[in-house]
Amino acid sequence: MSKARGLADLGNAFDDGALSNRNLIINSAMQVAQRGTSKTGIVHGSTSFPTCDRVKFYNSGGAGPTYTVTQEADAPDGFKYSWKVETTTADSSLPAAHYSLLRLGLIEYQDARGLAYGTSSAKKATLSFWVKSSIAGDQDFVLASHGNIQRHHGQTLTINSANTWEYKIFVFDAETDNANTPDSEPNTSLHLSVDLRITAGTNYQGGTFPSSWGARSQNETSNNCLQIGSTANATFQITGVQLEVGDTATPFEHRSYGDELARCQRYCQKIRTGTDAGFGMYHSYISSSAYAPIQLPVTMRATPSASITDGDAVTLFTGGTNYSPTSTGFINASPSSVEVKFATTGNATAGDTGWYRLQTAFTMILNAEL
Repeated sequence: MSKARGLADLGNAFDDGALSNRNLIINSAMQVAQRGTSKTGIVHGSTSFPTCDRVKFYNSGGAGPTYTVTQEADAPDGFKYSWKVETTTADSSLPAAHYSLLRLGLIEYQDARGLAYGTSSAKKATLSFWVKSSIAGDQDFVLASHGNIQRHHGQTLTINSANTWEYKIFVFDAETDNANTPDSEPNTSLHLSVDLRITAGTNYQGGTFPSSWGARSQNETSNNCLQIGSTANATFQITGVQLEVGDTATPFEHRSYGDELARCQRYCQKIRTGTDAGFGMYHSYISSSAYAPIQLPVTMRATPSASITDGDAVTLFTGGTNYSPTSTGFINASPSSVEVKFATTGNATAGDTGWYRLQTAFTMILNAEL
């Protein structure tokens, strides 16, 4: 892209209302992977955020292929990471109800107001990204709106050359249907996502392709699908995903890792410490339990759920005495704080307070995802 073209694009972005914070998608360069950098053996029936934050993967609908998903250190110039899915066990005879869907974006209603959807002032949106696949061909996908009124707008992605990074740009029409206004839904609910159904059984093919905004149907792949899951070791990678207001794709908005991490922590936070590390204060109001409050660095979208691992061997210190709790629990959560419960098997003293040290690694994942 020439310098003159880049300046012109930024001028168009300014006309649409933004120079900074143009990109509505969080972790679009796949920098943050709090849950881990690799997840193997993703079987049918799975729905999760397996690696990179804010990237959701569905492998659903009866039997079907098995996948490995990674935060891959393979990307076009200007990027370091991509999200990659690879078929580890292929299924060339897919059940009709099977699909494998990549969902990007997951944008809250309150964060998409600049698009003015559902009003006469609604604006176009431009999606750009880098993509690489071992299978060349066409892949239909949609910009989907969620909530009480579900609508979508389709586009067709073409992989021109296998195993080659390609830059793609798509412009979506303004959505003026007044049923799809952000004011009709809670601010923190899911409003928009980019959905690519990269493997699809016959139930998800053959419908009318949604070339403009219309009511959602399950036939979002029409007849164009790469069918990644039907070929062993087939791959699909994506990075540099940018969704912005207006009809112009501007240069990718790189954000600092710290900024991107904080944005991700609204939806997922990983609290972890190493062996023999001081962790925080605790209190006991009964002899069988100790409670450790944790103030979260970023307020989460909603009260989180939690999964805790590696937290059983814990030593609590107070008044020269230490206790070795036998289990942990998760209680009294809010979007801004959580409390961890350590069962002390009756060895604590009611009214104790002090600090605690973890003898083994403690990991807790807090989840408030859309």
